[in-house]
Amino acid sequence: MPLSREEEVTVIASFMKGDLRARDTLIERNLRLVVYIARRFDNTGTPIEDLISIGSIGLIKAIETFNTDKNIKLATYASRCIENEILMHLRKTSRMKGEVSLDEPLNSDADGNELLLSDILGTEEHIILDNVEKKIERQHMFHAINLLGARERYIMECRFGLNGKVEMTQKEVADHLGISQSYISRLEKKIIQDLRENLNQPIS
Repeated sequence: MPLSREEEVTVIASFMKGDLRARDTLIERNLRLVVYIARRFDNTGTPIEDLISIGSIGLIKAIETFNTDKNIKLATYASRCIENEILMHLRKTSRMKGEVSLDEPLNSDADGNELLLSDILGTEEHIILDNVEKKIERQHMFHAINLLGARERYIMECRFGLNGKVEMTQKEVADHLGISQSYISRLEKKIIQDLRENLNQPIS
């Protein structure tokens, strides 16, 4: 369940003092938000689990960079970061592999008009990244990756295109390293194991 406003203020304050357990609580209690936003893009041709994994990176970035001095709720800030992270992934995938059609209908607006991927992504002259996202750099990645061993960290960097690595599929990483795809899958499941429970639950 999401934190109450009072609980959120207390937990954020603890995290700002360096309590990593508080950070984990913020992540756990906002997982439904990741799922909710990821499911809005589930007809783009990208597997929902990949969208959730990418969205979870946006959530953790939001928590890591949240500024309590600004008059904005964490959920509002996190929503933008999660959406931008997914959109960046879709843009990169579209540019590299041509798998995502810019004319693919994503949803309908309040008037019943189709919302296309191109409406959100824009053109090369109008990239979706705004000032908020520009300030969120790759080095603000979640602590879990930093705590991994060298090999595991390399796998995650390849999977999500971190630290200058080229983004790869699970199979591509497995073939590159000569290990099983199931091993790579287990690492990713650490990120999404809690999210799977919330796939069919609406945000309260």
